[in-house]
Amino acid sequence: MPDQNSSAERIAQVELEAVAWITRMNGRPNRRERSDFKAWLNRDPLHLQVFDRVHGMWSSTSVSGLDVAREHDPQLSRHLETLQGLRKRKRSVAATGFVVGCFAMLLAGAWVWLERPNLFQDMAADYATGRGERRTVVLKDGSSVLMDADSALDVDLSETRRTIHLLRGNAYFDVSHSQIPFVVTAENGQSLVLGTAFDVAIGEDDVSVTLERGSLQVSAGSENNSVVLKPGETVSYDAANVGSVRPADLDATMAWHEGRFVFNDMQLSDVLNTIGRYRSGRIVIIGQQLGQRRLSGSFSLDDPDAALAAVQSTVGFTVDKVAGALVIVRP
Repeated sequence: MPDQNSSAERIAQVELEAVAWITRMNGRPNRRERSDFKAWLNRDPLHLQVFDRVHGMWSSTSVSGLDVAREHDPQLSRHLETLQGLRKRKRSVAATGFVVGCFAMLLAGAWVWLERPNLFQDMAADYATGRGERRTVVLKDGSSVLMDADSALDVDLSETRRTIHLLRGNAYFDVSHSQIPFVVTAENGQSLVLGTAFDVAIGEDDVSVTLERGSLQVSAGSENNSVVLKPGETVSYDAANVGSVRPADLDATMAWHEGRFVFNDMQLSDVLNTIGRYRSGRIVIIGQQLGQRRLSGSFSLDDPDAALAAVQSTVGFTVDKVAGALVIVRP
């Protein structure tokens, strides 16, 4: 009896190859590329079977792989467009080797897009967490930072300044008291304290700051555009403005510290982004209106696929999976 794990791995590999071929054939393939594609289809009955299934699923979204890239990840879009340009310029030079090279580059680019979309940011950051990883960092001034999954930050501590740049994700700061101000920047705003404990979360459209204890000044754009939080209060800011201060549900806001996600009237896109930080691969939403659907609930972050299934049963969208890594969410 064939090994089921081996069969699943083989199907997953063929699915990745099928995605690569779909991307290439949606461009302007030359004669050699069309010939190579035909040979790939005829090499194994499984190739044709998987290609038909993946192509049908991809077509049902009404957008090509390149269109998905343009909408959801400019870096991947540039990568695919570069491949298309290279194919046009290299048609007459080492065609077979070039096709193999393009295929390898495409697979490498697809892997980065799926598994390590923030690879370069992680390399530049002082601290970064992977998918599904929560980590506590103790700074040299005695402050501690609990980092949520798929988060990154830069640290700049000196005798005259304590500045933390939250590059992405969520983090909880427990700041040791000092006469040296402690500043956390995220996007175009900042939170200024002397000694306190608070939570900062970068969302799709804004940044949310929630104060557990102490006092906290939150500003965006300029220090004149600022508010002061009291314990148990929260505020959000975007590229231009700081919103209104409102009461916070501390248990819900900080539930992620214990591995749970509690949300109230949140956009589906933000909910799926949180799930995506705890699973390998990528979740892509097709349709702006679907991403803007709002919902409330809670789930454990320890089983992101179960969380995705729970959200699907609530909202009623369709989920298509490719190679177990790329998840397409559509109406």
